[in-house]
Amino acid sequence: MSTDIERELGRTTQMRGFRYGLHDFTASVRGVEALKKHNDNSEANYLKKGLLDRKTKELVIVAALRAAKDCVSHMQIHMYAAHKAGATPEEILEVLDRVSGHCGSVAKIGGLEAWRATFRPDLPTIDRVVELR
Repeated sequence: MSTDIERELGRTTQMRGFRYGLHDFTASVRGVEALKKHNDNSEANYLKKGLLDRKTKELVIVAALRAAKDCVSHMQIHMYAAHKAGATPEEILEVLDRVSGHCGSVAKIGGLEAWRATFRPDLPTIDRVVELR
């Protein structure tokens, strides 16, 4: 039999199509009621039907996360969600190109690393020293 936390974590994944470390952290540290509140808020806002479809919402989120210089893993789950909603890897890359021109090269590098990790994990990480002379 599953616990209340396991059931709410399952709801997390079902609602979003992914589960992030923040969700597990919230459940472990703050308890099932905090995770339920987080999920209820996501349903009421992030997942709420509106004028924008899920693909467009996720592309906007990818742009916002990149502009904020968020971590690769967070961008990666929203790239995955955008792709699952119909965005092509090329469209996502174009979003990164558009936002990076306004946010600078540091933002672009992080965005490209998230894209690589999502769509081309066969390529070596961008975040590495290749050669020093």
